[in-house]
Amino acid sequence: MSDLLYLTRADVEGLGLTAREMTGMLARLLKGLRSGRSENTPKRAINRDDGRLYMSMLASSDDPPRFATKSLGLSPANAARGLPSIGALICLHDSATGAPIAVMDGDWITGVRTAALSALAAQHLARPDAQVLSLIGTGVQGSCHLQLFSELFPLKTVRILGRGRANIEKLAAEAHALGLATEEPDGPQAAVEGADLVVSSVTPTPELPRFLDPAWLAPGAFVSMVELARAWQVDRLAGRARVFTDDREQERQMADPLLAFSLIEGDLAALASGEAQGRRDPSETIAFAFRGLAMGDLALAALCHEKAQAAGVGTRLPR
Repeated sequence: MSDLLYLTRADVEGLGLTAREMTGMLARLLKGLRSGRSENTPKRAINRDDGRLYMSMLASSDDPPRFATKSLGLSPANAARGLPSIGALICLHDSATGAPIAVMDGDWITGVRTAALSALAAQHLARPDAQVLSLIGTGVQGSCHLQLFSELFPLKTVRILGRGRANIEKLAAEAHALGLATEEPDGPQAAVEGADLVVSSVTPTPELPRFLDPAWLAPGAFVSMVELARAWQVDRLAGRARVFTDDREQERQMADPLLAFSLIEGDLAALASGEAQGRRDPSETIAFAFRGLAMGDLALAALCHEKAQAAGVGTRLPR
């Protein structure tokens, strides 16, 4: 019986994955959905009334021959406990034999894979000359989106809107380290208006008001609604924006739809395979509303395993 490779958060974070490596692997696996070489199952979750969430995700591929399972727990009360709100673990298997080959921390991968899904959507749907990024929400997703979008677009200015002064200053420092100017808009409307790229990633609590209006989006803007679109007045998207999601079939099966299913024009697999047309002209406004995709976890887990093997990173564990 073979041993397992264990990768800590420090291990996976230190591997130096680039935005283009992440979106490239994602596109490769998503194209496989159309040829039958990849499979992605819808999320399965238990939601508690106090906001706790327990979730499992599964995706498989023949090229590379891998499948991954992720278990994740979320507790909004963890902030008061001094703990991260999300905890996740990923198990990677050889899809030809079914044998487990690696176990790795899922916290960093969960954060980055979410931003990688946005980044892949943006590569198809945003203007390639986008210079102004507006981040509404200053947590992990704000940071991850800043890093990936700064690799993919010729950004000059980052707007930062959030409630915690420490998080705002931390995110601003990250932007400055990338050579970008920062602005603090005086409210949600000022944050959205005139921005080329908008990323909303506020915590999607049951009490979250829909305080963002799609009418504020500039012609040609791209918005990624990371918080399950719960901060947006989604009923006002019709006639204002083309709408895409990560997986239309997954969304069709969800009991709590992100928005009216009839608004969704396509998904990431359709964009990656060329079945759906991306941006058609510089002036159209496009929204990406999504809930996360197991294929994203598989893409990053497979990349991390490949790079760790090559670099001799990680700890071998007997089974």
